[in-house]
Amino acid sequence: MAKVTLDVEEKNLKIVLNILDNLKDGLIKNISTNKQYQKAKPVSSSLDKTVKKAPSSSKYLSPEEFKNRIKGN
Repeated sequence: MAKVTLDVEEKNLKIVLNILDNLKDGLIKNISTNKQYQKAKPVSSSLDKTVKKAPSSSKYLSPEEFKNRIKGN
């Protein structure tokens, strides 16, 4: 396993660790520092909340899609 060492000024430590924590899952196995830090919550995007389905090529809506449109979803 490869190791990467970063020298970061203390004022930028929280930002760098936040960036590393938000990288793709499974990319980094372990993050350790010689300073205590509070783990920040990952930022959620508005794109994560709205998952749009691809429009169907059918001329008519399915019964489920029709009900959802009527409800306003």
